[in-house]
Amino acid sequence: MKKILFLLLFSTLAIGQVQIQVSAPATLDQVNVADLDVSKLTDLPLLFAVTITNMGEPINIKLHFQVFAKIGNEPEDIFADAWSLPFTVDRILSFTNQDLASGRTSIKSDKERTQIYEDKIKKIKDLAQSTGRLPAGRYRFVIQLLNESETSTLSTWEKVYEVVNPSRIDLISPSYQSEVRTQFPIFKWIAPYFKEFEIFVYEKLPNQTTPEEVVSGDKNLRWKYKTTETQIQYPREALPLEDGKTYFWYVKSYLQGSRGTEEVRSEIWSFDVKLGVPSVSRTTPNLTPEQKRNLENLIRMLNQSGNNEIAALLSGIISDFIVLIDGRPATPSEIEEVLRLLSDKDKYEVIAIEEK
Repeated sequence: MKKILFLLLFSTLAIGQVQIQVSAPATLDQVNVADLDVSKLTDLPLLFAVTITNMGEPINIKLHFQVFAKIGNEPEDIFADAWSLPFTVDRILSFTNQDLASGRTSIKSDKERTQIYEDKIKKIKDLAQSTGRLPAGRYRFVIQLLNESETSTLSTWEKVYEVVNPSRIDLISPSYQSEVRTQFPIFKWIAPYFKEFEIFVYEKLPNQTTPEEVVSGDKNLRWKYKTTETQIQYPREALPLEDGKTYFWYVKSYLQGSRGTEEVRSEIWSFDVKLGVPSVSRTTPNLTPEQKRNLENLIRMLNQSGNNEIAALLSGIISDFIVLIDGRPATPSEIEEVLRLLSDKDKYEVIAIEEK
């Protein structure tokens, strides 16, 4: 921990004729505690790579590292305050966090001045026991480059990481093994802290028996889409979902962790498309202008599709009514879908109007 925790990331800084260039993640959504344990050198991931370039005469410098953390409502506190012994940069000096941990570099720790606050680090480890990850919080890293006598701070760099630990994508609707009454369902899920998603919808083929089989190839992929939202409707320009068929869907996203980009997937849920027959019920509240327009459109579409008797019956009923689908008020998009279906008389027909 002493050689790693306080050396997570640098940026590029220019100090006269000395430059430090670093290759490292721009963000860290989560960090595995084990990835900071220098006792496991064979499994230590590459967190950063540093190159120090000296354009002038050989120079002796020191590095001063500090790590701060703010977890929950507690104030920010220092967790590591480390100094290096003087080291010489002739032309180019390159190293990684793996090199530092194993001692394969000319940069050595000044152990007499370096302070690692083990009590505070133990608290973080205790919080991380159940997940194996650093607890969510604000982690701040500071590096100073000084001349050998420490009379001059040549440059200071600071980087803050908001570790949020996104971990789950929970599907909401269409719910598991449910029935939907539209060819264009609305998909919803919950995924705090994730920034971008990709949704996949597959048709179940007759020879497929498990969810993994259904989503294993592209042959039966009906739709996939990238979005930053957690709710999206199946688009009308996509291949319409078919009545009587079963579909499987899942959502995936990515996070930046201490081992690079990691994929996170939701469970795989299925639903059946059952378009059904909507019923119209009488009710007492006055119709809004939008509802009246929907009624007029419905009557007109019924006449155009040849359902004149039903249209006449609707015209004669008291105007205060709403459209119900499966006993609940239909949404404007569902009413629009009903109107679209009724325009195709060869496939759909209204068989009853129910008054309550």
